[in-house]
Amino acid sequence: MNETKKMSWVQKFFVAILPRSWAESMEADSRRRMMRCRCGFAQSIWELGGIRWKATGNPRSFRKCPQCGQRTWHTVSRTRSDDPQNPTPPDPA
Repeated sequence: MNETKKMSWVQKFFVAILPRSWAESMEADSRRRMMRCRCGFAQSIWELGGIRWKATGNPRSFRKCPQCGQRTWHTVSRTRSDDPQNPTPPDPA
């Protein structure tokens, strides 16, 4: 848990009640899940204040992009590597 001060109340709640190893796994998995706009902007679910842990599928969310300012469908996908700063989407299989 790197940034305790910037966690949402939902993140704080689950980090408080789960065992440390589970909480670390939850944060790592949520940081690997990126919400992407069509303009190319990407931000991790964890940075957005959310949790996506041990989940499957690629959900979509209709929201305003902070980069382009448009309200569009943003897709959630897992990064190819363990580096959450690498917003490269996975290869379609």
